[in-house]
Amino acid sequence: MSSVLRPAGVYRAACFLAGAILFLITLGGQVTTKVAGMAVPDWPGTFGHNMFLFPWAKMTACAMVFLEHSHRLVASGVGLITLAVAVWVWASTRDRWARGLSLAAALLVVAQGVLGGQRVLQVSWVLGLMHACLAQVFLVVAGSLALVLSRFWGDSARSDDLSKARMRMAWGLTAAVFLQTILGAFLRHEGPGYLSIPDFPKIYGHWLPAFWQTDVLRGINDYRAAELQWPATTASLILWQILHRTLGLVAALGIFAGAIWSVGPTSTPSWWRRGVMLWAALAGSQVFLGILTIWSGRRAEIATLHVLFGAGLTLTGWLLGLASWRSVQNFSKSGSPQPTPSGLPR
Repeated sequence: MSSVLRPAGVYRAACFLAGAILFLITLGGQVTTKVAGMAVPDWPGTFGHNMFLFPWAKMTACAMVFLEHSHRLVASGVGLITLAVAVWVWASTRDRWARGLSLAAALLVVAQGVLGGQRVLQVSWVLGLMHACLAQVFLVVAGSLALVLSRFWGDSARSDDLSKARMRMAWGLTAAVFLQTILGAFLRHEGPGYLSIPDFPKIYGHWLPAFWQTDVLRGINDYRAAELQWPATTASLILWQILHRTLGLVAALGIFAGAIWSVGPTSTPSWWRRGVMLWAALAGSQVFLGILTIWSGRRAEIATLHVLFGAGLTLTGWLLGLASWRSVQNFSKSGSPQPTPSGLPR
């Protein structure tokens, strides 16, 4: 496989798009954390105004309206950037991967806009959950587009005997991280504004209280009302939060173990070493932020950072797997391992 010339401008535009999506996910996390998703009850307009002409004075008069309307404006900007990048890709390269991913990104951003609007019109937390999960898919597609447009993708000298094992590890752990993210989105949308379990590592002072029993759950809700001034929770929400925190710890431990295993062999390329160490750092930060979210009583800023780092964790793991998959393809085509380069050109 020969190296293919990659236009630098469109590559940088794709990187900018991925960064813009991360910012949008962060802003959306803030909207959900502060329960501002229904602060503007109509769509695509804003209180009867054209969304782009909504008066600044009215937008800033209420913090909730400001958050929700800002989210819509940024989302519209991301949509325009996505369409512009897609047009640029199709005009500048014939690479089928790049064209396919840019088209997928364009379709996803349109679907995201419609889904977000329907979530408002139908007042449905289920659609809000789908909107949050689709945002992660959109981010992964945009990140993949940036990788495909980089010189890394066209360079064949990146394979070694462990490429396939690293690929399986990265994608397997990324699947666990994504499932944990879905569980977190479920908790944020079905039980907005509060936690089902206010302490860590224990659960209401016990390692595993029988929360599925009616009398135990009644005692939990009495404690929530008297001591925390929080609304009642349910046994299912407590169970989902237990699964969310357990899977998060398991995924983080898996990433730490995978990082230690994969950086040991001398054949491991330097781009993987840097990438997997970043992944492990993100995993550790994500666990810390998750614990801090609980200990702070779900403080909005900390919970939003938890959302941001979760998205970054998913994206990094996916891209490590995709880069390793590319190495596997190069290995299969060349029939032997290629020399390991010093790192990514960009």
